[in-house]
Amino acid sequence: MLVGRARETAAIATLLERARNGTSGAAVVLGEAGIGKSTVLSQAVEAARPDVRVLATSGAVPERDLPFAGLAQLLRPVLGHLDTLPDVQSEALAQALALRPGGGGSGPTGPGERFAISAATLGLVSRAAEDQPLLLLVDDLQHLDRPSVDAILFTARRLLTDAVAVVVAARVGEGVDDLVTGLDRIELGGLSREECTALVAPRGLTSTQVERLHAVSGGNPLAALEMARTPDLLARDPGAIPVPRLIEEAFAGRLGVLTPRARTAMTVAALAGDVDLATIGRACAAAGSDLGDLDEAESAELVEVANDRVRFLHPLMRASLVQGTEPSVRRRLHRTLAHALPEGDLDRRALHLSASTIGPDAEAVAVLDAATASAAQRRAYAVASGWGERAAHASDDPEERARRLVGAGEHAWLGGLADRALEIFGEAVASAPSEANRRRALALRGVVSARCGSLVEARDLLLEASAPIAVDDPDTAVLLLAEAAYASVYLCDTAAARTVVSRLDAVHGRTEHPRSRIIGDLAAGIARVITGEGDAGTALIRRAVSASGTGDLVGDPRWRAWVLIGPMWLRETGDARALVEAVVIDAREQAAVGTLPFLLFHASRDDAATDRWTTAEAGYQEAIALARETGQRTDEAIAHAGLAWLLARRGQEQEMRAEAEEAERQCVRSRLNFGRTWVRFAWGDLAAGLGRYETAVGCYREQQSLVRHFGVDDADLSAVPELVDCLVRVGDLDGARAEAEAFERLAEEKGQPWSRARAHRAVALAGIDPDERYAAALLEHARSPDTYERARTQLAYGAFLRRARRRTEAREHLRDAVATFDRLTAVPWAELASAELAASGERVQRRTTGAEQPLTPQELQVARLLGDGRTTREAAAALFLSPKTVEYHLRHVYIKLGISTRSELADRLDDLG
Repeated sequence: MLVGRARETAAIATLLERARNGTSGAAVVLGEAGIGKSTVLSQAVEAARPDVRVLATSGAVPERDLPFAGLAQLLRPVLGHLDTLPDVQSEALAQALALRPGGGGSGPTGPGERFAISAATLGLVSRAAEDQPLLLLVDDLQHLDRPSVDAILFTARRLLTDAVAVVVAARVGEGVDDLVTGLDRIELGGLSREECTALVAPRGLTSTQVERLHAVSGGNPLAALEMARTPDLLARDPGAIPVPRLIEEAFAGRLGVLTPRARTAMTVAALAGDVDLATIGRACAAAGSDLGDLDEAESAELVEVANDRVRFLHPLMRASLVQGTEPSVRRRLHRTLAHALPEGDLDRRALHLSASTIGPDAEAVAVLDAATASAAQRRAYAVASGWGERAAHASDDPEERARRLVGAGEHAWLGGLADRALEIFGEAVASAPSEANRRRALALRGVVSARCGSLVEARDLLLEASAPIAVDDPDTAVLLLAEAAYASVYLCDTAAARTVVSRLDAVHGRTEHPRSRIIGDLAAGIARVITGEGDAGTALIRRAVSASGTGDLVGDPRWRAWVLIGPMWLRETGDARALVEAVVIDAREQAAVGTLPFLLFHASRDDAATDRWTTAEAGYQEAIALARETGQRTDEAIAHAGLAWLLARRGQEQEMRAEAEEAERQCVRSRLNFGRTWVRFAWGDLAAGLGRYETAVGCYREQQSLVRHFGVDDADLSAVPELVDCLVRVGDLDGARAEAEAFERLAEEKGQPWSRARAHRAVALAGIDPDERYAAALLEHARSPDTYERARTQLAYGAFLRRARRRTEAREHLRDAVATFDRLTAVPWAELASAELAASGERVQRRTTGAEQPLTPQELQVARLLGDGRTTREAAAALFLSPKTVEYHLRHVYIKLGISTRSELADRLDDLG
């Protein structure tokens, strides 16, 4: 009978009932060692019977570095559904679990492929739950291998309408808090005195002893039971020693009475982990004992030998035994185990050999190298990084040590451990004896810093690394300089941007690969734009865009993000824009979550400059979530800034404030000055839309001051057209004219239709040749997909015509403005345009605000994928959701749109934002 856990078991019973009714839920059981987490999970298994299927796994210290060991244990019963998954996911999971041979490694594309495995885990669990409700149990999460943890928690967070309950148990203070963020928490505390009395009743203690036991143990059930078994422990002072240590001492006392042979056999079993008895037997024989010696430990209730395995009755028993063994003895037994393992058990051999050495060891290095390659092939990049780092530290040759460190850092980056990658690259830079390895470490550290670390450091490292590389490898130098260019843009560092331009110009003629030339043009183009060479920069970007449809960029996951950059910077209509969606779809199909935050941000920024605002909002939100999950702080910060700007234009004040404050915090931390200028712009747009013109003027002037401080001369980053509008509204016509004329010169230098249209509108608002300038603005708008900007011009022009008593002409422009703002759900601007239209003498019957786009961003993503012809499972794979969740969203889409078939949905796609 379970003592004292009624609240906790009731919470888990609720999760199970939800699973029986087809709704998912996840919780983490937290508590110190011995507090009863495993017992609560055992109770959950009993409560699940007979109609809920249990899939379970548990972490153990000896298995912590074995890639996907925990996931294999969890999913083994449902692997029969593996072939129902999309090919990319099925192949990735099969390789991870060593069911099929792995493919080759890949370059530093970002923490991507591990998410194919996570997505496959989600798909497999969802498919199994279609047959029977599931309970997923994970015990001792803190000791589970990291790739398994990633896949399991990825799945737990994305289950919504599947018949699955997830319960994870973890020890507090073991680095799991960040991992389990978002899961419901069930925290276990100590038992009451009365509950302790019931727990230890069979031991026949006196009430005084029970009182003492409760005080010393703090109500920890395992500590209480061990103290009841060993009354000498009752002499301890309460709080004099941490309870887990008290438990270990109790176990140590029980271990101390074992014979030397039994203790040796126990230590071998403790170090061996989840291996068969035959392997433990061979190791015991080599160490001077045998399996029969485990009988003594089993009789002492320390272990249980059954089902070809040795199971310790509590993880702390294993820990106490290992810690109490002399280090030299541990190392000797680790090597004994390495030689006793079957030939094919590469990961365990690597684990034991690396634990057996404290200096250079050729045998350990050879096996660790093989284990590194195997883990990388199976997408267990975090594990590959660990093996590679161990191989480096066991290397005798300093050059080989540096080479292995660089590889370990690369694998850490691929495994989503960006901070660790930066540390390893730093060690490689400091210790590399040759320039070649030092340069490679510098370059990779710069690339990782650009996405996840310090942009300032990224800029410096990339510039430093690219200079010597340019001598013999101009193509690689161009790629590094391109990363430096984007870091410079994000920093608003025009001096560094000029340096990048000069270096790109110097190597451009020596490049051989078309990819390098395309990316070099794009990088040089955007660097020139922010330094005021708008015309020259635009020409380079346009040349690159015309060549970027080749497979060199679209098909290579490392560089396809650059396909999106060109159209976004040009802001022009044309065929190149079709590549934007194609690139994102390709990344989804490849489950390349590591590259998606960067792609989604740029695609969302592109959508925000068209009429697809709800799609943009969905993309920003997904970019933020995935960037947070993969540790890509730069992409998370800039996506927050982009979303704040979009929400400002929609007049969603409360939501915008939350996003803007978070964006500001993250942008300041990362020195992402480009994002900071966007946030200032967003505050101005919010105030202007809500009619707070004086406030808006202050925000826009602050934004302009920030831009000037950084020396950025890009017309597209200027808020002057918006500032001019507000200056006119507050009566500062002279100030408006001065600002408008200065901005027009800047826009003409850039020479793009988007900036020219805004310049014509600003000049017209300032009262200079309004008819001619508004007409010119509308002609330029026709060459740009930005419907919001066109509607702003139509609103301004309509208002001017109404005031000039040309009401018939005014109504034509104002009707279009109202319709566009309504479609975008730019509520403040729709209301302003509607008021102008009413003032012209025409009243329109408008639908309820927001009714034009009733779908949530998530529903819109589902609708678009399904409306384009994808199956439910294909859409689920693309969005990293379960098919049941996709069906849930689809039902809401049908209800909201008043339709009932996929064909009707396809017909409505053009109407969705």
